[in-house]
Amino acid sequence: MQSIKAKAYSLLARRSYFSKQLKHKLLEKGYPQEEIKNLIDELTRRGWLNDLELAKRYCEQQQRRGYGPKLIALKLREKAGPIDISLEESEEAAIALVRKRYMPLQREKVIRALLRRGFSFELINKVLSHISKE
Repeated sequence: MQSIKAKAYSLLARRSYFSKQLKHKLLEKGYPQEEIKNLIDELTRRGWLNDLELAKRYCEQQQRRGYGPKLIALKLREKAGPIDISLEESEEAAIALVRKRYMPLQREKVIRALLRRGFSFELINKVLSHISKE
């Protein structure tokens, strides 16, 4: 069996992982939990694991894809556990998404679609009012 360090470096060489994800991967491979904890602490100290930076990049990526802050926060909690990161609702992002994907749809469909994307109802009403004025 490959050493735990070699396996972790092999995984991290391919892509970035949250600590929680790496721990889960190593547990699946049958490594002892205590060794995993020590390794994750060491990788964090050495800069190989940085949950906060990865969370910021993940949030930016999801915002570019048109997801709202509520859905991004939910997905982030699933991947990384509780991370304290500020997500602001972007009116511009919601307007762009409505214009691009939902303009031909009825108002109710637009509301449901944006709610599924993680935008708040208050922001959706504001955006729809803004667009209808144009």
